[in-house]
Amino acid sequence: MDSGLGNQMLDYAEYLAIQEVNTDEVCYLETIIYSLPHVPGMFSQWNGYELERVFGIQALNVKDLFSTEQWGRILKRVEESRFWEEDWNYAPYIVEAFEKEGLELQSFILDKRSYCNEANSLKIIIRKELTKFFRTRLGYHLKRFIRKVFRKKLIQQKNSEIDVYKKYPSNVYIGHSLAFRYKGFGLERIDEKIREAFKFPPITDDKNLKILELIHSTNSVAVHARRSDLLFVNGDCYKYGYFKRSIKYIRKKVKDPVFIFFCDEKSTGWCEENEAIFGLDFKVDKVYFVDWNKGEESFRDMQLMAECKHNIFTQSSFGFWGAYLNTNPDKITCAPDPLFLATHTF
Repeated sequence: MDSGLGNQMLDYAEYLAIQEVNTDEVCYLETIIYSLPHVPGMFSQWNGYELERVFGIQALNVKDLFSTEQWGRILKRVEESRFWEEDWNYAPYIVEAFEKEGLELQSFILDKRSYCNEANSLKIIIRKELTKFFRTRLGYHLKRFIRKVFRKKLIQQKNSEIDVYKKYPSNVYIGHSLAFRYKGFGLERIDEKIREAFKFPPITDDKNLKILELIHSTNSVAVHARRSDLLFVNGDCYKYGYFKRSIKYIRKKVKDPVFIFFCDEKSTGWCEENEAIFGLDFKVDKVYFVDWNKGEESFRDMQLMAECKHNIFTQSSFGFWGAYLNTNPDKITCAPDPLFLATHTF
């Protein structure tokens, strides 16, 4: 596991899926990244490992197989590898550290050191250039068109590449795919287990209780507009009309919608000054901003988004879960990619 709460929840969903199929095996989580110091160059892990603190989840952790002294040596070896400087090539170093302390595992994750040959280097360069192109206006709309026309084939191809419900041999180290964000991977098979696991603690503070009352008493629409740390993947949504198209559709289908923006503190001001990008008039439309849930209370934004009647989210696992956990049977969930698990794409 790595990254923030949304990704941790996707990882845990995969963990549940693995358990669903591998009933005769004991499955562990690996959360080493949250035990490492935030040295220069290390990718931010936001609020650390949150599944236990937020949801009370107490899953088996591979750490429990080692003594305190052994675990200290494992952490030291992994830190000294500086794997983040190799495009996050963590797998070989973690497996090697485990092996030196007596636990032999076969890694099912690509060792990126062996991937850096001439042929693959060319593939990487081509992929980077295509990524740049698809972030231009022409490339963005061409990609939208291709994904809409070939949606079923693309989903089938993605499903053939990744099998979440897979039977594994014993003693393997398995990476995460984050595949449950996409259609066709069978998240509904473990829906009951997911909703049982991801139960938020009750809201007790005045600010969140007040906005929750508004959410429940109106046709509330959650707009997840977290720009700061995710702008490198979501910038296109602001530049090429995604929010406008989503909100225009919501207006057609929802009577008297109330738009509630969920932003990090660095994004609120920008959103307030760029209402045209969202297709809204903040002086006329009913618009509210939630920007006070910070640090270890950030999860409250996801909790509130899940209570809204409808959701607009970008390429964010945090926003995805806000939409997925929404229990409104008539919900409209808007995503920028037709492969995402949502009711509509714009």
